[in-house]
Amino acid sequence: MKKIIRKTFLYTLFITWVAGVTIASPSSAHAAVTSFKDVPKSLDHHEAILNLTGRGILQGYEDGTFRPDATLTRAHASKILALSLELDTRNVKDPGFKDLKKNQWYYGYVAALANAGYISGFEDGTFRANAPMTRAQAAKIIDLSYKLPLEAKTANPFKDVSRSAWYVGHIRKLVENEVTKGKTATTFEPNAKVTRAQMASFVVRSENLVKAANLAEETKAKIRAIVLENSVIEKDGKKVSQATYDSKTDTLTMTAYNRDDGIKAVQGLGFFSDKLLALGVSHIRIADGPLINVVENRTAAKEQLQNTMVDMLKAPSDKTNGDLVANNIKVTLYGQSEGNQFWEYFNVNLRVYMGG
Repeated sequence: MKKIIRKTFLYTLFITWVAGVTIASPSSAHAAVTSFKDVPKSLDHHEAILNLTGRGILQGYEDGTFRPDATLTRAHASKILALSLELDTRNVKDPGFKDLKKNQWYYGYVAALANAGYISGFEDGTFRANAPMTRAQAAKIIDLSYKLPLEAKTANPFKDVSRSAWYVGHIRKLVENEVTKGKTATTFEPNAKVTRAQMASFVVRSENLVKAANLAEETKAKIRAIVLENSVIEKDGKKVSQATYDSKTDTLTMTAYNRDDGIKAVQGLGFFSDKLLALGVSHIRIADGPLINVVENRTAAKEQLQNTMVDMLKAPSDKTNGDLVANNIKVTLYGQSEGNQFWEYFNVNLRVYMGG
């Protein structure tokens, strides 16, 4: 009987909760379609170049070329980033670079980035606007500008990137976020020059990461609002269910105080699981368990999710927090939206009181 109650509770509780998570990573729409004689569709950076030129962030040349392999200067990189970030390039403070003048076309772009703390000059007090942008410099500026969402967790795979180098953390962030990759599996070439085409891809990929992260945060807020809107449900003056969220630990705790009415109340705290497919979610992982495909066989997936969660509920020695308890369950959602892969995870605590 207890096993049936546990399964019923988890089925309604977990599927109801997880179905509301919308984590999407949209692609940027082009304001206009542009073509260049030297940017074929087979070029890896083709879409990114069209994206930025269509939005006026990048321009081609009068002869109809884009010159994707041309070296990018620090001035042009500043313009691209400032426009992408939509910074105010007019109301800026002089950043104090000795070689930067207010009448130079790139002054506002450089100043805006420097004011925001995204770009800096050299030890001699210069900015060197016409110097080429290196891969190490680009890694730092892009990481700081877009506040890439993942921390560097894996070991540094590059033999030419010292653990003490000022750029090591920034490079690892870009690689882990798939903004770029090494020249080989073991080399990054931090001092190599960045091309116009490469910068286009760096920027578009970073923009998409930021959009995905922002949408994730907006969705989490919506989930919390929906769950906590009915955070306490009562019947005949008695509390039968409750949902709480701890923003510091990003943990959702859901509790049923009554074996029967509590389960019914929990069913009203979220959406239906059928919305998962429409959101682009394709797989779910609970803790360190296997990926569960929620697309191919919905019935089997629900059963697997249910059983996995049930197995984690245990009877604690101290029943202050429930007769059956599961703490700090990491639930990760994976999927794809408009060609972009995404993932998001939450911590979940479950509390079940059998009496009442």
